[in-house]
Amino acid sequence: MSKLITGLDRIIERSLMVLMTLIVVAVSWQVFSRYLLQAPSSTSEEIARFLLIWISMIGAVYCYRTKAHLGLNILTNKMCSEKQQIAALFSHIMVFIFSALVLVVGGSQLVNLSYHPVQISPALSLPMGLIYLVLPISGILFCFYALVECLTLIKTKLESKKSVNEVLKCEATINKEIQ
Repeated sequence: MSKLITGLDRIIERSLMVLMTLIVVAVSWQVFSRYLLQAPSSTSEEIARFLLIWISMIGAVYCYRTKAHLGLNILTNKMCSEKQQIAALFSHIMVFIFSALVLVVGGSQLVNLSYHPVQISPALSLPMGLIYLVLPISGILFCFYALVECLTLIKTKLESKKSVNEVLKCEATINKEIQ
């Protein structure tokens, strides 16, 4: 399982690197063509807009995975560690539900709607369904990583309970030996 997660992490990282490189090239070409050639490129503006959508959605997944997303932990920092784990589990479950309903289901419906009839982008003549496809893709990734986080929290909680039980058994054995 860890190989799958590591491989998926690498794919997301590399995809973001490629998308960021492409947007820099597209915007640079737009600036070059507008100011030096005096003939602005309409396609580069649309490419940059679509790349920004993909970067935002895939980047949000990456931030969630690396725990770099914005979070308010004022309340949870005041809780005991057990309640912090419960709050974290609740948070990941909510991310899963939101991602499944809004991004996967809603995004899939949006992709389907854009193909019947086919909506075409003005400058690139691409089906808009390809652009909207990032919604269900990022939703699936969010759901996967939310499940991974939930399983990790549950596993660490079970391991900590085992270690507490082992300490209690050890103490009981020592107490028996002393008596």
